[in-house]
Amino acid sequence: MTKTLCVSPAYNEEKTVSEVVKGALKYTDGVIVVDDGSTDSTYKKARKAGATVVRHSKNMGKGVALKTGFKTALEMEADIVVVLDADGQHNPEEIPKLLKTMYNKSSDIVIGSRFLGDIKGMPRIRILSNTLTTLILRLYFGLPITDSQSGFRAYKREVLENVEFSAPRFSAETEILVDAHRKGFKIAEAKVKTIYGEEKSKMRNFEDTIRWIWDVYRQLIKSIKHKLLYRGYRYNQQSFRRF
Repeated sequence: MTKTLCVSPAYNEEKTVSEVVKGALKYTDGVIVVDDGSTDSTYKKARKAGATVVRHSKNMGKGVALKTGFKTALEMEADIVVVLDADGQHNPEEIPKLLKTMYNKSSDIVIGSRFLGDIKGMPRIRILSNTLTTLILRLYFGLPITDSQSGFRAYKREVLENVEFSAPRFSAETEILVDAHRKGFKIAEAKVKTIYGEEKSKMRNFEDTIRWIWDVYRQLIKSIKHKLLYRGYRYNQQSFRRF
C-alpha cells in the first residue's frame, strides 16, 4: 500500500496551521509540520491538530525547512510526499487532484498550478514575478510548467532520494525542479485554485528575487557543464570505436 505524507513548512502560522493540518489528514497518512523558528503558538496548534512537528530553534528559511521535512518523511517511509504550505494559500481539499494526476500521467512530480485556472485575486506583483520566472525556466531549462512559484506539490520518494538543492529560502523549490528535470524525472501539473486572503507572504520580494536570479544562474552554469561533459564523453566513445 502506498504511504502518502504531507510536509508543511510553517513560520508564525498560528491562525491557519490547524485547518491546514486537519484538512491534509483527510487525504494523507500523516502530516509533518516543520516549525521554522516560529515565535507564536504554531507548534502547539499544529500538534493539537494531529501533526508530527519538527522544530527549528530559529528561522532558517523555506529551503532548510523542506530539507528537514523531506528527511523526516523519508525516515517515516513515505512513498509520496505532498508539500502544502501552512499559510492557507492552498486548499488541502485539492490534494487528491495532485495524486490523481501523478497516477494518470505516470509523473514523478506534480505541481499545483494556479495559472491553469482563474488567477483572479492574485496580487499583480506576484503575477508578474511568477510569469517571468516561469518563462525563464521554460526557455533555459525546458521545464514544462506554468506556475514556477507554487509551493503546492507532490513528489515520489525516488525524486527526494536523488535531487540536490542548497538554497536556504524560496529558490530551493526552483532548484528541485531543475535538478529533477535534468535527472529525467517527469513533471506534470494539476489545476488548483488561487487563494489570497489576509495572510502575508513570507517572501522578501527584492532580496528573494536577487537570490532566485543567482540560484538560477548557478543552475544554468551547472546545466551547461553537464551538457559539455556529456558531449565530451560521447565524442570519446565515438573516437574509441574507430580504433
